[in-house]
Amino acid sequence: MSIRAKKDYFRPMTELKTLSDGVVKWFAGRGISNQTLIRYKISEGLEYMPQVSEQRNTIHFNYYYNGELINIKYRTSDKHFKMVSGAQLIPYGIDVAIDNSDTELVIVEGEMDALSFYEAGIKNVISVPNGASKGSQKLEWLDEVYHIFDGKRICLATDMDEAGIALRNELARRLGKSNCWIIELPYKDANDTLINSGTAGLVECYNSASPFPVEGIDDALSVKHEVLSLYDEGTPQGFDIGMDFIWHPGQVTLVTGIPGHGKSTFIKNVIFKLAETHGLKSFIYSAEEANTAFALSDMYQIGIGKSFFKSDYSSRITRDEIEEWTPFMNEHFKYYRLSDNDLSIEGILEKAKDMVKRFGVNIMVIDNMSTVEKSMSNQTDTRHHQIKNMMNDVSRFARNFGVHVFLVAHPKKMTEVKSGIYRVPNGYDVGDSSHWFNLPDNGMTVYRNLETKQTELHRWKVRFKYSGQVGVSYFQFNINNSRYHPVEKLNDGSDKTKFIGQPITNKDIQGFASLADSF
Repeated sequence: MSIRAKKDYFRPMTELKTLSDGVVKWFAGRGISNQTLIRYKISEGLEYMPQVSEQRNTIHFNYYYNGELINIKYRTSDKHFKMVSGAQLIPYGIDVAIDNSDTELVIVEGEMDALSFYEAGIKNVISVPNGASKGSQKLEWLDEVYHIFDGKRICLATDMDEAGIALRNELARRLGKSNCWIIELPYKDANDTLINSGTAGLVECYNSASPFPVEGIDDALSVKHEVLSLYDEGTPQGFDIGMDFIWHPGQVTLVTGIPGHGKSTFIKNVIFKLAETHGLKSFIYSAEEANTAFALSDMYQIGIGKSFFKSDYSSRITRDEIEEWTPFMNEHFKYYRLSDNDLSIEGILEKAKDMVKRFGVNIMVIDNMSTVEKSMSNQTDTRHHQIKNMMNDVSRFARNFGVHVFLVAHPKKMTEVKSGIYRVPNGYDVGDSSHWFNLPDNGMTVYRNLETKQTELHRWKVRFKYSGQVGVSYFQFNINNSRYHPVEKLNDGSDKTKFIGQPITNKDIQGFASLADSF
């Protein structure tokens, strides 16, 4: 099995030379023998380091796969690092690890940690190529080599600091918590443990690995890091895009509204801004679109702020702009092709789990729930119980994989308060079951007010107060570019509106004039 290499990746060259005595002694001081250095083909040499703007003697951690040199990480004695520009990111030590186990992999945070486990006789170990950070964990390398983890038990031995724990949690989310075990270390990382506790101490940590908590029973030890994080940092931060609401991983949001009032387009605005502002990736099941190209045309409009098609009220997106934005769209939005996929909730969630593993998706959209069914293992189940079971399946997926799920459901009950004007529906109006209201974490209605010519977002359920509050936010919709602009409550003609943090243009304002006929 090989890495799905891209033709435009740069392949580095290196000349393996005998390591100098100084480098060998430095590694020996960190508990690493010369035999281990030879096995991992570690080399040294002069390399230009941008941090100091000069050539320095560097240690070369050579990244091999199937005997081919894929990348090199250079390290100076004062801990400056760089990797080969344009080369492919892969885990360090794949060749060594696969040679020593078909059933298990240990994942560590750095090359020195991989060498440390090997020194202790644990040879099925790989390191992430780019360490960890306190913020969003970038695991681009996992997108193309996820297959090496199939069918394996995965032991996570990341650093014991905040960034290392965050990396551990994201790896477990991507690879499946049920497949993962935790190796707790008494010191900061595996190399510090080797230095202070010897090989026996590191082996003891490995033998004491515990299953990653998934569902069922928790205790103070299994959630210790979450408790400490809650104590140190307070309630979860979530993702803010300026909409009077904070979007959090692991939650389910039900969005309803009268047909034609803009539910789907509103969600597109939300997931686009989450991608643009926070780098979040979305997996989208939509029975509301003619095809993926039409779905993406809206995303291009929202991103660029121009009409995808010809319009008298807005300039049109150019072909060059489409080319420019395509890499962003490709990275952040994946679509479920309805024509050749399972349309049951089980099939959709199974594909979503694969998307988490392969691409690290953070958001899933199911639009709409009336096109989705649950496999009827019990033919006596009522529609009420079927909806309950579907919602529970979605909630378990959201929490286990840290994905925010948007569900779109059309109301079946619409109460006309006067000619052509309807009451704002909520979860109880979706029909067939009160579970549409009771089970989601958040419930929202997109409502186009025909009298004020504004779109209102009614938040009728917010389970966690750190996400926001029940209430109403107001928006102006630009039909030319599919953008929603937050506005004040009264439609007073003010031009102080903005698209979730971006200024509105004169062309946007002119485009509003075309909206009257559409209401």
